[in-house]
Amino acid sequence: MFSWDDLRVFVTLHRERTTVRAARVLGTSQSTIVRRLAALENDLDLKLFTRGSSGLVPTEAGKRLYPLAIQAERSVCEFTAEVELLTETGLKLIRLTLPDHFEQLVVPVLREFRKRWPAVDVEILPADRIYDLDRGEADIAIRGRTTGQQVDVVARDLPACGFAVYASAHAPESECPDDPEKLALFPIADLDAPAGMLPIYRWLKKQRSPDMRSPHCKNLQALASTIASGAAIGALPCTMGDANRLLRRCFEPNEAFDVPIYLIVRRAALRRPPARDLFDSLQTYFCERPQLLLGKRN
Repeated sequence: MFSWDDLRVFVTLHRERTTVRAARVLGTSQSTIVRRLAALENDLDLKLFTRGSSGLVPTEAGKRLYPLAIQAERSVCEFTAEVELLTETGLKLIRLTLPDHFEQLVVPVLREFRKRWPAVDVEILPADRIYDLDRGEADIAIRGRTTGQQVDVVARDLPACGFAVYASAHAPESECPDDPEKLALFPIADLDAPAGMLPIYRWLKKQRSPDMRSPHCKNLQALASTIASGAAIGALPCTMGDANRLLRRCFEPNEAFDVPIYLIVRRAALRRPPARDLFDSLQTYFCERPQLLLGKRN
């Protein structure tokens, strides 16, 4: 008979439509996804997907089974959450996922939380993939752009995250544009990560001169290092760029490029006093200090 892990693969593939994206979401390899899908189809004696030009396409059987798989997924998550409450195992650990440029910002909140709950550990999950709160992969999340399509969660608005264009702090004034109209005169670093689809990065691509080189960076840390080296200018979240002494802003952030930020928690986690305390503390901390996310503005 098929396992719950195989069912999770089916649900994720139905959502993501490619084995590569499903592997990223589940934190495993593409070959594992392919193997588990084959095992599930073999156990069920059903074909669940066919391959199309843009990825996997659910068969009629896949479409009919998907809502039932979602119900099963939620039931398992609810069962696990209830077991954690009954055994109190979930009271001792809170899993927090957030963008990597937020890690330093939450330190004051975690320090005070530890004083109140010394027996509770907060595990900060790596930001290399999106954790599914519905499935219980994390308890609390700080996320940008959207709250996602999750059902059994509570979401709160945080101040938006500002973005600005930065240059190396050691570069001469002539290598630091002081006006957006001058951007075409400078090499502009490009961000290849999913965040590279944010409005400010799409806008910068339009400003770039076709004759100017453009270094490509795989993540925000690499982008910050490229800018600091003086190889190019580029955009970064103010949470990251303003705190880096090797960087300096070129000009004021444009509010049109602000990214919505959300604080999200599993409903089941709110039944645990430590988790509710941390959730409320994070919301209060950032809402009382909007400049931490927006960046200083004139």
